[in-house]
Amino acid sequence: MKRVLLFTGLIFFICIQICFAQLPSVKTSVDKQQILIGEQLKYNVEASFSASSYYVNWFNVPDSFDHFEVVTRGKIDTIENNGMFTFRQTLTLTSFDSGINTIPPLPINFDLLHSDSAIHLFTDSIPVNVTFSPLDSTKTFHDIKPIIEVKDEIPLWMWIAAAALLILLIIAIIYLIKYFKRRKKPVALFNSRLSPFEEAIQSLNTLQKEQLLQKSEVKPFHTTLGEIFKRYLSRKTQKNLLNHTSSDILLLLNDTLLSKVDTSVAAGTLRMTDAVKFAKYSPPVSESEASLMNTKKVIEQIEKLIFTDQHQDVK
Repeated sequence: MKRVLLFTGLIFFICIQICFAQLPSVKTSVDKQQILIGEQLKYNVEASFSASSYYVNWFNVPDSFDHFEVVTRGKIDTIENNGMFTFRQTLTLTSFDSGINTIPPLPINFDLLHSDSAIHLFTDSIPVNVTFSPLDSTKTFHDIKPIIEVKDEIPLWMWIAAAALLILLIIAIIYLIKYFKRRKKPVALFNSRLSPFEEAIQSLNTLQKEQLLQKSEVKPFHTTLGEIFKRYLSRKTQKNLLNHTSSDILLLLNDTLLSKVDTSVAAGTLRMTDAVKFAKYSPPVSESEASLMNTKKVIEQIEKLIFTDQHQDVK
């Protein structure tokens, strides 16, 4: 009977050992428990469990927790030996808060593969003493020195470089001014070897010889006709009237001694030109030829009457 009881107890003890041997375990360690502010330490966590019985849920910590900062997170190494898994991870931590700061326990959960239950284990809480760098009592201390005034001295090479840059800048400005002056061609509106009247008559004769109307180029014909008339008035008045409207030109003619009949003729010619340019009006060839002849007659009358003593200033 005693042998049976002894054998039964032995079997029970072996079963208990086997069960406890298969339970997961967690180990925690640090390489140092006292650091200076900003110094780093290694925080090591190791968990062992049966690969056929458990599934592990590893802890996850934020970048900053309980007075500690995570510098680096080592990868989780896995080792298998006779059906047992061992997970290892090393965190590099530091702290900038002096005093005894405790690394808190971190949860590691082991879920049973064949049931809904789980085993919850925690890492060890480890106190770490964070201190300042100790003073070296062997060194002598010196009094606070007065503020030393900094001399505002500019090296000679900087003065030379600044002068050279200034000279180059002046040369560049002069070159650009000359360059743009050469590119800017002055409008030869008032520079002509011919008088305003001679130039206008010559331009009208040239326009007539080009026979633009016979080529159905009505718009270029009337555009050129209007420009010839405005150029003539611009040279006579010494004012650029090329961009003025027909209404502006007629107001100017009203201030001269030009007769109302000739003014009316000029108005008709200008309005026809505007209609062709802006309203796409296509007058008969006879009307366009009449506009050229009327423009010539008006210019002849203006040449005789516009610059008398009483009406020398044309506005």
